[in-house]
Amino acid sequence: MRRCAVAAVESGVPRTEVARLYGVSRQTVGAWVRAYRLEGSDALRPRRRGRRPGDQLALSSARQLWMLRTMTTTTPDKVGLRDVLWTWQSLAALAHREFGVVLGTTTIRNYLTRWGFCPDTSQPTWMLPHRAALAHELRATTGAGTAEAQRRPVTETLWTDHARVRWCVCGPPADPDSRMSLHSDVLFAVTSRRAVLFTPARDPYDGEEIREFYARLLSRHRGPVVLVPGWEPTRRTELLDLWLGTHTERTPVAL
Repeated sequence: MRRCAVAAVESGVPRTEVARLYGVSRQTVGAWVRAYRLEGSDALRPRRRGRRPGDQLALSSARQLWMLRTMTTTTPDKVGLRDVLWTWQSLAALAHREFGVVLGTTTIRNYLTRWGFCPDTSQPTWMLPHRAALAHELRATTGAGTAEAQRRPVTETLWTDHARVRWCVCGPPADPDSRMSLHSDVLFAVTSRRAVLFTPARDPYDGEEIREFYARLLSRHRGPVVLVPGWEPTRRTELLDLWLGTHTERTPVAL
C-alpha cells in the first residue's frame, strides 16, 4: 500500500486524494513520500513492530543526519513548529511530522547523547533549595524593587551556558554517505526540572546572539524568569546590557 500511495503521488495525484483512496491521513502520505525521497524504496518496506534493546534504532542513519542538520542550522519556529527553542518535545514533534515516527523524550535524550550533546543537568538539583533566596537577592540588586514585583513568585530558574559540540552520526560501514561528523556551537539552558532547551549559535560570545537566546527563553514563560548565565559575552556587550536593562522586572540575572 505504501509503494502504491507513493507512486500515485509521484505521478501527480494530489496527496489529499491519495489519502482518501487508501484510508489514511494526508500527513501519513506525506511522511511516506518524504521517507521514499530520502531513503529510497527500502524505506517503504513493512517492518516488524517493536524492537529489542539495541536491535534497531527508531531513526535510520539518513533520518538522523536530516534531524542533525536541521537542529544545528535553524530553530523550530523556522521549520513550522510551535516552539522557539529545541527541546526534547520539539525534536519529537519534528520526527513525527517528517517521518511519522513517535519518539518519547527518553529516546530523544538518548539520540542527543549518541550524537554528542550531553549537557550537565545536575546543577539545578543542588541549587534548587537556594532558589527563593537567589530570586530575592536578584530582585534587590537588579532594580526590580516594586512591592508588586517582590511579591510575585519566580516561575522558573534557568541555568544558561554554551558548548562546542562535536556532533556525530555513525551509519553502516558499507554506506559512507550515512555518516557525518561536525563541530558547532550551541547555547542552552537547563530548567529546575532538568529539562534542556537549546539553539544553534554562530558566535556564543556575541551579545546580540545571547540577547536573542534570552528573548526566546523569556517568550516561553508568562511569569518572571531568573537567568543564571555560565559565561559572559566579549563582543557587542552593550546590546545585551540594554536588553537586560529593559527586562529587569521579569528577568533578574545572577552574575
